[in-house]
Parts: sequence; C-alpha cells; structure tokens
Amino acid sequence: MVTITISGADKSGALSRITAFFVRKGYPLKGQQIVESPSGAKLVKISLDITHLDKVKLAAEIKSLSPDFEIVSVEGSQSGSAPSIKEIAAQFPDISPLVQAYGESFGADTRDTELTEAGKKIGAFQYEKEWSFGSPLKMPVALRRTLVPALEALGKVDATDTELTLLDSPFCGTGKIPCCEFLTGFMQGFLEAGPLTHDTRVQKAECRAKGDSSCTYRFDYEL
Repeated sequence: MVTITISGADKSGALSRITAFFVRKGYPLKGQQIVESPSGAKLVKISLDITHLDKVKLAAEIKSLSPDFEIVSVEGSQSGSAPSIKEIAAQFPDISPLVQAYGESFGADTRDTELTEAGKKIGAFQYEKEWSFGSPLKMPVALRRTLVPALEALGKVDATDTELTLLDSPFCGTGKIPCCEFLTGFMQGFLEAGPLTHDTRVQKAECRAKGDSSCTYRFDYEL
C-alpha cells in the first residue's frame, strides 16, 4: 500500500478532481480523504494498492491538473523511481519483483503497452547475449531449443509447436497487478532477434488473472 499526500486542496472540488485522475489512469484506488495540516491547509490523502510508484512522473502529472497541486509525501514500500529496463535486464532471471514494480509505476491505460515494450527489449537482449551463437534455428525447433530454456529460468514451462504455458507465471501473482504482457513482449523480442524466427507472432491466449488455470501464449509462424 502506498499513501500519497497532496497539497493545494483548499478549493472546492479538489478531492474529486484528484480522485478522478487516479481512477482515469487506472491506479488501484483503495481510499481517499481530505485532512488538515497543522497550519490549517487542506490536504488530499490517496491510498493505492501498489508497492511501487514513480514519484517524479506522478508529481508532474498531478501538477498538470492544477498548479496548486503538489505531492507533499509518498509513504509506503519502495516508493521512488521505478527500476529501469537496464536494471531489470541486469538482474535476469531474478526479475519478477522488478517487473512488478515497473508495471505498478504506470496507470492501467498504458501499463500493458509499456510492459510489452520493456519485455521486447529484454527478450532481444537475452537472445543476443545467450542464444545467438551457432547456426540460426527455424520454428518450431527454435522454440524448443532456445526460447523454452530461456523461459525455464523464470518458471516451469510446457510447450508444443504452437503454444507455450507457464504453469505458475511469476508475473501473474494473485493479489497483484498482472504483468503478463511483459512475458508476451519478452518472447516477441526474443524471437524477432533470431534471423529465422523474426516473423513469428506471439499472442496471449489464456491468463490466470482472468480466471484461467495458467498463462498460455500462442505462436503464429510459417514453415
């Protein structure tokens, strides 16, 4: 849980404007209230069900609502700047908490897109670093000999020639914001980096966050 205190709420309607902003951006809002500072000024307190927040980015967005609004404090675990893509790549495969924090720093309207793009960059990086040596492989051989081993560092994987399932995806934990699109991007970027697999397309077919038993991804390619 992160609690944000915002000043400049003396004008009527400040609470509703700020609350509407967080809802519109897709942040998991858990509570909001008006409180008074020791000097008598009105402050807005917003509680979000997340563990990480990009304070700099949020401060700029809040300021754009009104010059009067300013973030006074952010209380809660790991409040600060979200990890960079470079930092996530450097920690592979122990990246689940970092990906979660990265995803939580975005609102719902942009989260999936940002996670996908981050995944693409890290997937391509991992291919070039660990799997680009030797003769290039075509699908589905490349799926089994390169992508599956790369993903097994993240969790248990089942795969056929056209589907891949993570039985317990670390990016789709219960009670957390789903970050599965990072994995979609990772696989897409990994395969696009391969000379003979760059035309493969990856799509998420099932997701535990939507009530399915596992997270499953499908591959579309031509032999």
